[in-house]
Amino acid sequence: MKGQPPYKKNFRLIGGGHSHVTVIKQLGMRPIPGIKTTLISHDTHTPYSGMLPGLIAGHYSFEDCHIDLRKLCQWAGIQFIRSEVIHLNPIANKIACHHYPSLRYDLLSINTGSQPALNTIKGATNHGHAVKPVKQFLKNWSQWLAKISASKAAQHVVVIGGGAAGVEIVLAMHYRLHEKTSINARFTLICADKSILISHNQRVQTFFQHHMRSLGITIINNKHVLSSSENQLLLDDNVTLNYDFAAWAINAGAQSWPRESGLQCDKNGFIQVDQYLRSISHPNIFAVGDSAAFTPTPLPKAGVFAVRQGPILAKNIYATFEQHTLKPFRPQQHFLSLLTLGGRSAVASKSFFFSSGKWVWYWKNHIDRAFMTRFSPAPMAVSNIVNNADNLAMRCGGCGAKVSSNILKNVLAELNIQPNKDIVSTQGDDAAIINPPSGMQWLQSVDFFRGFIDDPYLLGQIAATHSLGDIYAMGGTPHSALATAIIPYSHPPIMQETLLHIMQGVLKVLNDENTALIGGHSGEGSEIAIGLTVNGILAPGSALTKSGLKPGDHLILTKPIGSGVLLAANMAARCHGAWLDQALTYMLQSNRAAAAILRAAAAQSCTDVTGFGLLGHLQEILIASHCSASITLDDIPLIEGAESCSLQGVQSTLFAANKASSQCQNYAGQHPCYALLFDPQTAGGLLAGVPSHQTIECLQALKTAGYTAAQIGIVHHHDPDALITLIDA
Repeated sequence: MKGQPPYKKNFRLIGGGHSHVTVIKQLGMRPIPGIKTTLISHDTHTPYSGMLPGLIAGHYSFEDCHIDLRKLCQWAGIQFIRSEVIHLNPIANKIACHHYPSLRYDLLSINTGSQPALNTIKGATNHGHAVKPVKQFLKNWSQWLAKISASKAAQHVVVIGGGAAGVEIVLAMHYRLHEKTSINARFTLICADKSILISHNQRVQTFFQHHMRSLGITIINNKHVLSSSENQLLLDDNVTLNYDFAAWAINAGAQSWPRESGLQCDKNGFIQVDQYLRSISHPNIFAVGDSAAFTPTPLPKAGVFAVRQGPILAKNIYATFEQHTLKPFRPQQHFLSLLTLGGRSAVASKSFFFSSGKWVWYWKNHIDRAFMTRFSPAPMAVSNIVNNADNLAMRCGGCGAKVSSNILKNVLAELNIQPNKDIVSTQGDDAAIINPPSGMQWLQSVDFFRGFIDDPYLLGQIAATHSLGDIYAMGGTPHSALATAIIPYSHPPIMQETLLHIMQGVLKVLNDENTALIGGHSGEGSEIAIGLTVNGILAPGSALTKSGLKPGDHLILTKPIGSGVLLAANMAARCHGAWLDQALTYMLQSNRAAAAILRAAAAQSCTDVTGFGLLGHLQEILIASHCSASITLDDIPLIEGAESCSLQGVQSTLFAANKASSQCQNYAGQHPCYALLFDPQTAGGLLAGVPSHQTIECLQALKTAGYTAAQIGIVHHHDPDALITLIDA
């Protein structure tokens, strides 16, 4: 992590486009002191458009042509927020996101790209598949291929759009189906212009026309699609065309929120920028790539401009914060295009230049892979992970380290704190007065941990989910909670936003779990941290204790393990973004429904799997129940990527202590998941003993409720020589 608080200003990046990844790389190599940088992206991976046809054709894997934004940001010390922007308030300098608290900015850059203008064709948004967003198109394409893989019926694939994108994609699809599958398919390309590739020279146009016709691809020129319905297109000469799969690669359309937010846009909705790539209406906003309309000279929507704007954008961001002169972007008049032919052959086109052959494809492949390598920085060694927070030795401790009353007051005013009839004190009292429900026992538990992810809203949600796990593991119902938050010292507006986001995350979970927030404490520290003291209620005699296991019980685990090793890998920029996304999804999953299902299955003993790892917590309940158990290693569910990271030697800092405390140290097997048995889990699942005759029904109910649950072992009579027996297969 390379961030250097205390921060004074917020720089936000919206979108993970080609220009922004260059900026992130530059900021990772030379951070700007006092500036907190955040990337907001709907997707964890951003595609490199130049390699998309090769991915469709089958020449590349997903990883070959996608940049892992989460990993890149982790390497660069930049905050990554996975969300989608829906509106800007350029007067208040605030960003509104989908299902995420608003974010304040001092400087902003937008690089969200474009997508086919489907709103210009009736029915196009509901029928057919736009080539952008790429993630959705690839998903639709893969699902269609799987659906027709066993079909013997002839298929008709239609691509609408005669520019470079449409031509390359129809050729890639043709190659994939005819060279890689036995699917019987014919292809049609519909072009609104008199010729395909109208922006290229005549030799290029003629070559592609002959090449496509030699492959049996029908080209319909000078025709517009008027409307689209299920499996049928209507052209402007009233001719209908049936299709089985239609891909929209038409002219680019802009997202609606920039214009709706008051940014000055061109007639098509793209943000108008000056020669310095700044919004002409809001100089503290940059826009680049397909998101922008370059006012000095209109530019075509081509990835080459986004790539070349990246270094200029980075220089101007540094210049803005350092109060230096901005550098203008000077687009080249002619640029080289390398267009693929489906197979491993391509065409080079620039102004009047034309060449083709396999060598062009290998040249393009070399350029593309070199570009991708720039944004796959070498991961840090685990031993080099350090705390980069500023030295706060000169700031006060004790009560002098409390967050200021103004910040606290402002945050509380924005929090949606739900009332509870059992809380009879008023907000602001020194302590909460609680009337426990009559006839109920009172449960209490506390958890506290350092920040492990750079998104405070997400951290708050996971912390609350984790803390409530103890109440659910006991068979109780959460009632109320106290929160303790530590916020790194920064400029007051940044501290206020950080505290607000972490508490909004906590409250989202508490409100969803019908648990009242009754107070807490906030203070300054060298790094972000969050803890909760949670209260719960329980009918007398109904607790799920650690001492309730019985021989013959089946051990059920409700969530997969591996979050600890993935978080450790993420700290060293070794974790694939998709792996961490999945781990975070499991951490956010409440144990409430699982606890109810286990109780309905007559479970008498339960615990949540957290810091001591699966074996540590299993050991606790076996000792308390005076039983032994056998565990089948192949049956333990794992989070994707955890085993891979573990086999590379990545470990959580608590791994060694957990292993040293285990009574399974004599295991001599070589099972790849063995080390993960000692992996500490954040917001892990429940581990319970269920009577054997209830197991199948219990597992089915858990899976129906959305849990990745499994039976992992069997409880036996106590064996003083073998508390836990591990079975390889």
